[in-house]
Amino acid sequence: MFLDTLEKSKSEKKLVGLNCYGVDEGFYCGYVLQYSEGFVIIQHFTKFGIYDGILTLSLDDIKFIESDTVYLKGIELLMNNPNLVLKQTYQLKDKNDESFTHLFESFIGNKDYLIKFELADEDVYFGLVEWCEEDYFSIINIDMDGSVIGKATFKFEDLKMYWVDDLECRKRKVLYDAQKTGR
Repeated sequence: MFLDTLEKSKSEKKLVGLNCYGVDEGFYCGYVLQYSEGFVIIQHFTKFGIYDGILTLSLDDIKFIESDTVYLKGIELLMNNPNLVLKQTYQLKDKNDESFTHLFESFIGNKDYLIKFELADEDVYFGLVEWCEEDYFSIINIDMDGSVIGKATFKFEDLKMYWVDDLECRKRKVLYDAQKTGR
């Protein structure tokens, strides 16, 4: 079965996810260039759809192979549209921010940019800012595949840092937009 999946990836340049034993990330994404009963060579891609070298793996090290997942379809979209993610588009407009949260609050209702933020306990979230009050803010929470996983409300006092328009935000936003348009 492994070899059938590898052959399909090679002949159709179809992305596969190779999940390996004993690797922290445990996952490599790409399409097969060559394979045998002992090893596989893939064109590897980063989670941003960027070419990331040629990777050779022993088949014995592969725990399982994934194909046709939402994640892989997202990587394919990013591979085919690299400029959607690689270019930072947001520029700071107001140089006189009066508070730590001023920039964050300026994104209330903004559907063009995701915000990435870290809380004091080091948990990281991504989302579209829905509303803010003096002590609380709410987001539409977006996962790594660009899917809405719900809404969440947080205390501003727990906000440690936040990013606007970083690479991961742009990736999730592209995938979120693609899901909304059915691409």
